[in-house]
Amino acid sequence: MTSGPGMQRTKWTDLIAPFFVVGLTTYAFFKFSDHGYLQLKYLVPAPLGVLAVAEFVAARRVRLAVRHDPRARPMAALVIARCVALGKASSIVGAGVAGFATGLLARLIPDVGKIDIASREVTVTSLLLGAALLLIAGGLMLERAGIDPNRDRNGT
Repeated sequence: MTSGPGMQRTKWTDLIAPFFVVGLTTYAFFKFSDHGYLQLKYLVPAPLGVLAVAEFVAARRVRLAVRHDPRARPMAALVIARCVALGKASSIVGAGVAGFATGLLARLIPDVGKIDIASREVTVTSLLLGAALLLIAGGLMLERAGIDPNRDRNGT
């Protein structure tokens, strides 16, 4: 599976813009508005964490199929292409969520000693940041798993 002319590999630099735009917007929103705390539940990071783990597992399967490993179960080219697209989208979404969590942490950390709920919010937001970073890594791994390692040697 190769990237088509319209689809380039996601680089870390591609993730900087969503991270900073969402992070700065989040910080400004909570800093300069009269909104209270979000009262995030501990389960908020769970879906991102589960998706990240699923993408790590899928990346292994896709990599084995693309490299024609004897242990691999066959996969249709369209399924591999969809996995590559999912990985690309997940890394970008993960960068946005990481930006959100970072902006929220920047707003919450100064209140930790003053407001009781702030320390709980910091804990949940830190877990969300960790899950977002896992999603970025899983997405990038899944996207790269669908790339044929012999692509450059074959002249394509």
